Amino acid sequence: MKKFLRGLMVVLTVIVLATCFAGCGDKSGAIKRAFEKEGYEVTVINGADSEQLKNWLAEDKVDEIGKYEVITCTKSDSILSALDTAVIFKCPSKDEVIENMGEDAYNKAVESGYVNGNCFLFSLSNKSLEIFKNA
Repeated sequence: MKKFLRGLMVVLTVIVLATCFAGCGDKSGAIKRAFEKEGYEVTVINGADSEQLKNWLAEDKVDEIGKYEVITCTKSDSILSALDTAVIFKCPSKDEVIENMGEDAYNKAVESGYVNGNCFLFSLSNKSLEIFKNA
């Protein structure tokens, strides 16, 4: 009976840990779906195709640039659509976001909602910020 209970505890522990780690993964898919649901046109640019991203990353990260993405979300149904634009940078992991931003800037961005998982947002729109935070 003890072996059975011990085995059951191990299985339950593995399930709980797997569930926890699954929640810490890539948030870009949920973010893209959230913007599409709100009527935004979503465009994804692979990091290898972005000269601006190459300039933003540290030299030692440029060889890994294919792991990064730039996601643009635009809404063209209003005259003020330029204000409704969101640019999202997707990094391979949350640790990469911290490394690229610096820990203090990262903590401030998390508090204000501009970081979600392994992605961070550049936008002037409060609506875009709400969609991003809630994705």
